[in-house]
Amino acid sequence: MNSEIIFFDYSKQNSILDGIRERFKSIIEASVSQGDRVAVKVHMGEYGNLTYIRPPFVREFVELVKAAGGRPFVTDTTTLYPKNRFTSEQYLKTAVYNGFTGESVGAPIVIADGLMGHDGVDQRLRNTIDGCEISRIKVAGRIADSDSMIVLTHAKGHMLSGFGGSIKNLAMGCTTKGAKAVQHRANRVVLSADRCNGCGRCVEACPFDAIRIRRGKHTKVLSRCMSCISCYFECPEGALHLPKGAKTRFQVNLAHAAKAVTARFREGKIAYINFLQDITRFCDCATPSGNPLLHDIGILGGTDPVAIDKASIDLIDNAPTYQKYPKRNRRDILGILNGTSSLIHIRTAQRLELGSMNYKLVKT
Repeated sequence: MNSEIIFFDYSKQNSILDGIRERFKSIIEASVSQGDRVAVKVHMGEYGNLTYIRPPFVREFVELVKAAGGRPFVTDTTTLYPKNRFTSEQYLKTAVYNGFTGESVGAPIVIADGLMGHDGVDQRLRNTIDGCEISRIKVAGRIADSDSMIVLTHAKGHMLSGFGGSIKNLAMGCTTKGAKAVQHRANRVVLSADRCNGCGRCVEACPFDAIRIRRGKHTKVLSRCMSCISCYFECPEGALHLPKGAKTRFQVNLAHAAKAVTARFREGKIAYINFLQDITRFCDCATPSGNPLLHDIGILGGTDPVAIDKASIDLIDNAPTYQKYPKRNRRDILGILNGTSSLIHIRTAQRLELGSMNYKLVKT
């Protein structure tokens, strides 16, 4: 069975705002009931990143929620890494800097996992596959308590998952710090001792006080390590590296965490919107995330996160900018650029019955 995905094509339309109102109204109305508390989930951009979804686009979906009788709030969660969204206080300041205020988006802005990122509700994983070792995930409290959710996602690349879309937005964006750490445990860095000079940059970079210099070398306090890999990015000697198979295991974790988040909602109460614009190699947490790789494509909408992500990858791969690649190589370009296959987490999600990779694109 094919999942229906609405495609609003930028090349054939004049007004994006009008297009959002006209093309995606039915999806929002189907997901929101009168009086619903609606989480409008969006990444509001890291400080210094400029490719996040623009506030006026978010506001249009907020207005659609209101028109459907919902009570929306715009939300995201704190980060595992120690930049400018590590606490809710820091995030709210960054959100304002990036143009997200209650006035600009037409709804309250709430950081869903609380002050330090630990407020959430346990959700057990009933079935695990593909070697996943996660048994439970903590869903961010304000998201877990919502009646319905609109997941607004900027489609782009990602260092660990190749492609970052709706599935990743569910798994990472809707969970607490502890749940993020569980997913990232697959990426806990390994030391090449011969390269470590004991400079201590890793100690300074760690927000969880989980690293010591002992006998002149980097040493982890495993009980404190949250696998945020901040040390990996700060090591000037290249002494830290990801373990073999890390990206595959991480993507398997993503799929399972996404499934756990959706389990908090009744069937049909989540809508997914992917923005295919400002598509960069890296995610919106990166500062900078790199130059856009191709022209803006459009917006996809549907109720199946697997289908919408697969459709996004296919549209990106077939975009004109990539015509310089031989046809046989124009498959999962973002995955290739990031040294993995983006389809790992999408296939696992399909096997977990989160959705279907088969879709029907409805062009409007």
